[in-house]
Amino acid sequence: MRLLLIFCLLLAASLASFASTPSSGTLNAPVSGATSSVSWGGGPFTGATADPTACSTLTCDTYTLQVNVPATFYSSNPNYSVQVAINWASNTNDFDLYVKDGAGNTVCSSGQSMTTSEQADCGQLPSGTYTVQVVAFATVNATYSGVASLGPEPTNAVGKARYKSGKFAFSAPLTLPGPPDAAFNAQGIEPRVKTDALGNIYAAAIQGVPAGTDAWKSIDGGKTFIYLGQPDGAQAAAALGARGIGLGGGDEDLALGTSGNVYVNSLWLGSGTQSTSLNGGNTWLVNPFSSDIPAEDRQWIASYGNNELYLTYKQLGALLTGTESVIALKSFDGGITWPQISTVTTPEMGVQPGDQGNIEVDAVSGNVYTVFFSTDGKTLYIARSTDGGKTWILKLVYSVPSGSLVNVFPSLAIDKAGNLYIVFSDSHNVFLTTSRDQAATWSVPVRVSNGSGTKSAIGPWITAGDAGKVNITWWGTTAASNNDATAQWKVFFAQSLNALQSIPTFSQTTATDIMHQGAICTNGTGCATGTRNLAEYFAPGLYLDGSELIVYSDDFHNASPVATFTRQTSGTTVTGR
Repeated sequence: MRLLLIFCLLLAASLASFASTPSSGTLNAPVSGATSSVSWGGGPFTGATADPTACSTLTCDTYTLQVNVPATFYSSNPNYSVQVAINWASNTNDFDLYVKDGAGNTVCSSGQSMTTSEQADCGQLPSGTYTVQVVAFATVNATYSGVASLGPEPTNAVGKARYKSGKFAFSAPLTLPGPPDAAFNAQGIEPRVKTDALGNIYAAAIQGVPAGTDAWKSIDGGKTFIYLGQPDGAQAAAALGARGIGLGGGDEDLALGTSGNVYVNSLWLGSGTQSTSLNGGNTWLVNPFSSDIPAEDRQWIASYGNNELYLTYKQLGALLTGTESVIALKSFDGGITWPQISTVTTPEMGVQPGDQGNIEVDAVSGNVYTVFFSTDGKTLYIARSTDGGKTWILKLVYSVPSGSLVNVFPSLAIDKAGNLYIVFSDSHNVFLTTSRDQAATWSVPVRVSNGSGTKSAIGPWITAGDAGKVNITWWGTTAASNNDATAQWKVFFAQSLNALQSIPTFSQTTATDIMHQGAICTNGTGCATGTRNLAEYFAPGLYLDGSELIVYSDDFHNASPVATFTRQTSGTTVTGR
C-alpha cells in the first residue's frame, strides 16, 4: 500500500509538472487608456498531437482565464479587446492556441506553422471564465510563455484577423460522370465551375494533352450532372458515348456570358482552343488558334456582357530570361475572332511576370484586371485596364524581402460593389489582401488559414459576393510541408462577411474528406513524377443564392484524379444577407 501511495504521489507530481504555471489568472478592466495583462508559462512537453480534442497532460496545457469587466466597459471603450498570445524559442517547434468559453465553444484561436508565436484576437470578451488551451502540435521538450491582455487595438492593425469554427455543411461528394477513355486514363484535373443567370451550373476539367477537355452541366442545382463531351475536339466521340482526343487539355478556363453563352478555352502545344456554345453546351463553335501570338502559357478568360470575351496569357518568347510578357486579347463575337491584342507587360517595363493568375472584369465599371507574380516570386502585381483592354497600368500589391509568395497562382475576385480581393499562399498559410479603390492601394495581407488541420496550405481560390463578403478555398494538410509523401489533403473552406475591415473574421471548416495523399509539388513541369497528380489549382464558384460550389480532383478514392463536385448546403452565404 505504501509503495502504491508513493507511486501515486510521484505520478501526480509528474502530471502537475506539465500544467501551466500559474494555472489561472484574472484579467481585470484597466483604467481608460491603459492595458491590463496576466501571464503564465508551460512545458517542457514530451508528446505532441495534431488533434486538440485528443489532449493529454503530455501534449497540452490549460490555463483558466477569468475576464472581469463592468457591463458598460466596452461601450465606453469600443476599441478595446482581449488578446491572447504564446511565444517560444524556435520555429522547429510548433504550438497551437485555443480560447474556449464555459460551454467549450472556441471563441478565438491561432494555428499556423514555421513561427515562434501564436496570437489570438478574441475581440470584446464579456466577463466570465475562459479556458486557454495550448497544444503541442510538433514539439521536442519545448517550453512556451503566454500572456493575455485587455487594451486598445493597435491603431494600424497589421495583418491581424479573428478566427472561429465555421458552421457550414457540404453535400456528399459527386463524381462528375463521363464515358471511359479508350486511349487515355480518364481524369479530371484543374476543374472549374460557374453558374449562369438561370441557375445552370457548368464545370470543366482537363484530361491532359492530347486527351482534351471535359465539360459538364447541371440543371438541378448540382444534384446531378450531364456530360457535355469535349468542347475542344472530340464531339463526335462524345456523341457516341466515348472520349477521344482534342486540341486542348493542357490548361483550361471557363466563362459564361450574361445571356447564356458558354466559353471554354483550352491550351495545347503553345496555342489555345476557344470553344463557344450558344445553346447551353449542346454544340460548340471551335477555334483552335484563338491566340495568334505563339508560345502561349497558362491562359485565362473572362466575359463582359454576353459577347465580349477577354483572353490573357503569358508569352514565353524565346524562353530566355527577360523575354516573357503578359498578352491580352479581346473578342467581340464570343471568342470566334480576336481582333484586339495588347501587351499587359513588356520586357521594357522592367517587370517580368512569373506565375500569372486569373483575369476578371468588373460587371459595373467594365474595368479589367489580371494578377501575376514577379519571376523571383517575391512581388505580387495587378494590371488594370479602364478602356476595355486597350491599355494597361501596373500596380504593386505586395512584396517580401525574402522567401516566395508563389504556390501556385494568385487568385483575384471582384465583389458586387467593385471591391477587389487577391489570395495567395506561401505554402504554409493562405493570405488575403483587399482594395477599395480600383486597385490603387491595397491592405496589408492577413492570414486566412488557421488551425492544426492546415499547417500546409496551397492552391487558394477566392469567390466574392456582396460588398465585403468572400469565400476562400484551398488544399490543406496537417503535414509541415506540401512535399511530405505522407501528407493527407482535404479541401478547406473559409468565409468572411467583413473582409474589408481592418481586422476581418474568418469562419473555417473542412469541405471534404481526404481527397489526396502524398506530396503536392508546386514547381510545374519541374516536379518529380507522381507529385503533380492534381496539377496546379481548382476553381470554385457561387450559386445564385451565394452558396459555394466546389469542384476538386480526388485521387484518394479513385485510381486517377477524378473531377468531384460538392455544394454548400448550410451556413451563411456571401449574397443576400
